[in-house]
Amino acid sequence: MISIGLRNELRKPNNAGSSLAYNWPTWYDQVIPAANAVNKANPNILIFLSGLDYDTNLTPIPSAEDLGNGKKFQLGDFAYKNKLVLELHNYQNDITNCGSMESGLWNNGFRATWPTAINKMPVVLTEFGFNQADNSYTKTYATCIKKLMPQWQTGWTVWVMSGSYYIRSGTQDFEETWGLVNHDWSAWRNNDAINQLKAMVDETLKSVT
Repeated sequence: MISIGLRNELRKPNNAGSSLAYNWPTWYDQVIPAANAVNKANPNILIFLSGLDYDTNLTPIPSAEDLGNGKKFQLGDFAYKNKLVLELHNYQNDITNCGSMESGLWNNGFRATWPTAINKMPVVLTEFGFNQADNSYTKTYATCIKKLMPQWQTGWTVWVMSGSYYIRSGTQDFEETWGLVNHDWSAWRNNDAINQLKAMVDETLKSVT
């Protein structure tokens, strides 16, 4: 299975030097032609659609809401509708209540997986993560993600694998404490956190078989 993401974490124009408005009509005008072009070039791959606000918001897509300027995202408009996937990111590491994050993720896009969604589509949490150098894996954020992904029968990926960088933020040999592997990439950074992820893998696979 091969996929391509059209654009990682769509950001406001003042961060990207663009004069385009940062809104849903612009999202539609830019994303749809890009998806069409990718599908034309390779009709066999999955196309991941990223949302607004650093890819934390796909709220109007599942219910085909009016995006503005008379535009609506209608899955039935696409001959390759079975190749389209929604992706979301989440880094709410400071949450103390799983219910609030659950409702937020659901309303921000995961309700597209619900049978009654107008645009019923797969949704993947393509980025989540937390500090691997402490006990973050025991806190509400990590345990909530571990519960929700198998419950919603959805895919997910962790940010980040790398334990260090050649250079980042002007620092050579930068330590990445969120990395699943240690500084020299020779072992897991936190075996207990990894065991939790392994259990999450098992539960996710059980939920989709």
